[in-house]
Amino acid sequence: MPNLYLITSLFDEGIYESSFRVVEAESELEIVEHMLAHPSPWQWFLERSEPRDWQNPRFSVGSLWDCVRDPQMIPERLLDLIKMTGVDGDSTAQLAIHKITVDRLSNINTEP
Repeated sequence: MPNLYLITSLFDEGIYESSFRVVEAESELEIVEHMLAHPSPWQWFLERSEPRDWQNPRFSVGSLWDCVRDPQMIPERLLDLIKMTGVDGDSTAQLAIHKITVDRLSNINTEP
């Protein structure tokens, strides 16, 4: 049975209607496989995100858009790179994939 996932492209200004999608998928990996197989629908999100390795300032693979256009890219590596994105002021966005758990409104508790 598919799960719901929230895919966000977050800048420091916050989330806007155009900066997230909710999709049904079996896993994060299935979403990333779709990004590799069909990059054009994801282009706006992928172009704005750049993976960073904060322990290695020389690390650079370009944007995620560059990554999906690399014929050597595999889904597992792309997922790792997505997890390396972060908000960097107004210049780059964090691309994130979050599994959604649906709760009844009466059961909401915002404690971590």
